[in-house]
Amino acid sequence: MTTPRPKPFLKPVLLSALLFAGSRALPAADLFNMSVAPGGSVVGGNNLLTLVNKIINGTDEFAFFAGPGAAYVGTLQYGNVPNAMNFSMNALRTSADLNIPSIGFTRTFTGVNQADLEGQIEAFLKKDGSAIYARFLKSMAAQSLVAVSDGNPNATTAIAAGQSFQNYAMTFAETREEKNAPKTGGDRVALGIIADVGAFDANGIKGTTYSLPMFARFKLTERVGLNFDIPLSYIDIEGAKVFGVGLGVGLPVKVVPRAKDSPWFWQLAPSVGANASASKDMLAGGMVVSGGFNSLLAYDFGSFTVSMGNHISVYEGMPLTLDSYKFDPGVSQQILKNGFKLDVPLGQRWIVDVYAIHTKFLATAALDQYVTVGGELGYRFGAKPGGAKKSNGYMKLGLYADVGENYTSAHVQVGSSWKF
Repeated sequence: MTTPRPKPFLKPVLLSALLFAGSRALPAADLFNMSVAPGGSVVGGNNLLTLVNKIINGTDEFAFFAGPGAAYVGTLQYGNVPNAMNFSMNALRTSADLNIPSIGFTRTFTGVNQADLEGQIEAFLKKDGSAIYARFLKSMAAQSLVAVSDGNPNATTAIAAGQSFQNYAMTFAETREEKNAPKTGGDRVALGIIADVGAFDANGIKGTTYSLPMFARFKLTERVGLNFDIPLSYIDIEGAKVFGVGLGVGLPVKVVPRAKDSPWFWQLAPSVGANASASKDMLAGGMVVSGGFNSLLAYDFGSFTVSMGNHISVYEGMPLTLDSYKFDPGVSQQILKNGFKLDVPLGQRWIVDVYAIHTKFLATAALDQYVTVGGELGYRFGAKPGGAKKSNGYMKLGLYADVGENYTSAHVQVGSSWKF
């Protein structure tokens, strides 16, 4: 795939902020379009199976194809990918060819009548042809900026990588009060939650994202921790709904812990996880298992802290059965993330940070790389009565944007964590 030419990022960041502010006022577009020849009719929608059923069974906008008549060909546009599928129907409406050009697949379906033919094709798309359909979804991830499982910032793989990077390669720096607190002992458990709301424009296809990552962090020793993360997500893509849930486990190890006599901090964190996503509207999703490695290196200059985060992870898809649907994402991906962050303490308990992260899909992807820029304002709560001068929780408010070729998004985050 050709590497996108470098583009100036300031203008897209400003546009993405406007996109978030006005997303609900924007008119809806069609995620899928089916054109028919001869005649040139075009019908759109946000539910792939409904659209296919309309043309195969000759209902609603395609009612003029019901019953025997002339042969015709239906061509599907999937997201912004033209000629994603072709359906060739015979004149008697009892035989149809399904052709998927991107993977070189063709199959002929034959039924006793038009309804029987529809049932065969529906069963193929929903379950029976999951292996072939997984190859189709993989090809869409390499072409469509709104594919469910891979290839863009809202895909399952990117969400999992972003969650891991935020947890283990972007640790919140210390406030002035924390720098003066003892570096050993203290609370052993932390629980937290982050609400994230965003809006995006993927080459004219618009949508909104909602996520609610929850986490539990346990201190096994002064240097070793054990973290659990449960990310929940919901994405609306021009009316098509995508649901996601996951479980991640990480083992952060402080190779060089924070100390008053040293400005350095270095943490390494291997992680594993499983994320499931599903969209009946898009007939897409599945289970994605992952493994990754994170590094966080920070240097404290006293009045501010600079840190560098590095991340690499691998992802493999697995089938997921939900009701009468079988989702196989066809994913085999690797993701590399590198970023820098600047933290500046304000007063004793406030802290502000700005950061930039570059994300690269190492296997074929519709958007092979993008940049995330953002900032956060955080407040660390004060000491427990009669205890050491150490915070027992924090609140944060953050803004960030993802920017890539033909893609912009803007997000707001609100989060909280408490130690026990």
